[in-house]
Amino acid sequence: MPPANPKPNKWPKTLTSDHLHRLVRAERDPRRALELFDAATAEAASAPDPIAPSPATVSLLTSRLASAGHLPLATSLLSRSRGLFPSAAELEGPFLTLLRAFSRTHRPLAALHLFRSAPSDLALPHSARSYTAVLAALVAHSQLHLARSLLADMRAAGFAPTAATYNVLLKAHCSDAATPIEDALRIFRKIPKPDACSYNTIIDGLCRRGRLDEALELFSEMVGKCIAPTVVTYTTVIHWLAREGCFDDALKTFDEMGRRGISPNLVTYSSLIDGLCKGGRSTSALELLDRMIKEKLLPNTIAYSSVIDGLCKEHRLSEAMEVLDRMRLQGRKPDAGLFGKLIVGLCDAGRAVEAANYLDEMVLAGIEPNRLTWSLHSRINNAVLTALCTKGELGRAFQVYQSTRSRSISTEPTTFHLLVESFSKKNKLERAAHVVLDMLSERCIPERETWDVIISGYWGKKKVRQEAEEIWNQITVDLTT
Repeated sequence: MPPANPKPNKWPKTLTSDHLHRLVRAERDPRRALELFDAATAEAASAPDPIAPSPATVSLLTSRLASAGHLPLATSLLSRSRGLFPSAAELEGPFLTLLRAFSRTHRPLAALHLFRSAPSDLALPHSARSYTAVLAALVAHSQLHLARSLLADMRAAGFAPTAATYNVLLKAHCSDAATPIEDALRIFRKIPKPDACSYNTIIDGLCRRGRLDEALELFSEMVGKCIAPTVVTYTTVIHWLAREGCFDDALKTFDEMGRRGISPNLVTYSSLIDGLCKGGRSTSALELLDRMIKEKLLPNTIAYSSVIDGLCKEHRLSEAMEVLDRMRLQGRKPDAGLFGKLIVGLCDAGRAVEAANYLDEMVLAGIEPNRLTWSLHSRINNAVLTALCTKGELGRAFQVYQSTRSRSISTEPTTFHLLVESFSKKNKLERAAHVVLDMLSERCIPERETWDVIISGYWGKKKVRQEAEEIWNQITVDLTT
């Protein structure tokens, strides 16, 4: 059987750097692409008119190797590529690509080490761009003390911070809750020509600290300076307006976004829908949901969950169930949280049997409790059991109880007592005793009221009472003789 990626015996005479770039890009496996690159450059080195791979090819291959986790191979490629170019400065593009790849793979310290060693290992001098790339990696992974030290080194080396550098510093100050936002504002005002990214960062930082009015002033300033707001800018403003209960302003900003030709994304819609639903504006949220579908932007589970939760809180349960059906028809799978909101809403409305039916659907869909959702499943099942007992649906309650036990979902003491009380009052003493035994097996000692209920139920049976009286009479006779 031939090898999966045979090495070509002979390259075409017309092989060029562009041709090599296309070959590397077409190969899906980055390791095989590296083998192809090495074979081509080795073959070309002995040719009378050798080709030199372009920086774009090295950058592409470096990025793909790094993204696939082959960081040593990517670093080695960069080191070896030094001799392929007339100037080491041409390696800055691939070098920046590798720095960013280390950041994407959560290795900011490795990025810092590579940066420090670049002058000696790659003969590549530091630049404002490489300083900024490493600063971004350190800030993104909360290495703020190292970022501040590197910034001091950058200034000592004679590199003035660029707009990109300032943006990184802004992000560092805005993302650190312990840093006063005034520090970020001072940095923002030092930027010679702030761009949309600068405004986005400071606006978000102000909003997160509850200073929405100042954020809106900067938003107006941004528009006044003819710096076009991006979808990120609008999404941030809309999210915080909705979160603060300024629903009309949020909707106006959303409409303004459309008039400026900026298409809202999934996050924009989800943020606004969630805020509207929490503020009792489910009708507006439903309109946005319909608008998403018309624009062929499929709502995610968060958007559907927000709408269903809002409708349930407004006691519009039939509409909530319709939204759930639409969600499933569009291929979205509801999770335990979404089912829970609808089930609890039905329980609160006294529609216990429907709630139990949705609980069955949830189980049949394979939504089982895990370490994170265990307490949620427990609350849902206990809510259904309580609602069924309250409505007198004891047969259905016992079915749900057995299902709950079979899935090792814990039953609350108050639910245990309600089950015992309900079964005892309906003279279903065997089931009541079954529940008591389950309580004892879980080391949940019944309260006195629970014992009173079941004992009273047994005592109410004529046969039990007669046998007890006969035993008592016999004891009395024995004691008197």
